[in-house]
Amino acid sequence: MKTVFKVSLFELENLLSKKIVCISTAGYALTCFVICISRNLRYSYFSITESVPVSLNNFILPIVLILILAGSLTPVFAGDKEQGIEQIPATCLIGSKGRSIAKIISATLFSVFMVILLETITFALCFSSDLFDTAIPIRYVGTEVKLQPIWTAGEHTVFSISVLTIGCIILSILILFISCICKNTLSAVSLTCIFLLIEFVIHKFSFPTLLQEYNIWIFFRPYYLFTTEIINISPYANFLILLVAFLPIYVFVIYGIVKNGT
Repeated sequence: MKTVFKVSLFELENLLSKKIVCISTAGYALTCFVICISRNLRYSYFSITESVPVSLNNFILPIVLILILAGSLTPVFAGDKEQGIEQIPATCLIGSKGRSIAKIISATLFSVFMVILLETITFALCFSSDLFDTAIPIRYVGTEVKLQPIWTAGEHTVFSISVLTIGCIILSILILFISCICKNTLSAVSLTCIFLLIEFVIHKFSFPTLLQEYNIWIFFRPYYLFTTEIINISPYANFLILLVAFLPIYVFVIYGIVKNGT
């Protein structure tokens, strides 16, 4: 087990060193900086939501996280096949299944780390610009969504971080599974994009409510958990119900990765 963890750390280091991580993180930091210093931009796009960090957590940060996960994780298995080295892990001390487990652990750690890193950038820039009042009540997100119950910006922030973290962990495993079944990186990227696009279309447009709400995009739109229609108890209860609904899929996908991964 100790060897598997060491391999996981090596895989994590490899993921963090990817160019898309550096470029996306720098781009997000620059975007946050421009929003923080541009009053006109804030009033133009974030005039309804009373808190800039809440807006960033619900509209901009999720897209950046998805981009980073898709760009970094799609080559994890598919890249090995593309280079013709998929059989090498079988000859290692931990074997192919151990390597697959190590990649799952590294992807999970990578997801959590990226949420922490980007949230740190968000808070640092917003606090330095005096734009984050944790006590301010948030009544609206976007142009039409009125939130009930009314939470403070601090409560929304804690909730958003929780939802985004779990969402990134689930999405990272789904992307690993796609990478596992594809023969090259291009097909893995294409299939990941198709999957995300189909889920987005189902979530955004007039499909059955069950398909709209039990959807991977819900984890990347935290405010939506205030307005669910099928079951609406409280945001945290709705989140837990959604998590339980995704748990069998999560377990099945992990089993598929361990069984079929290199």
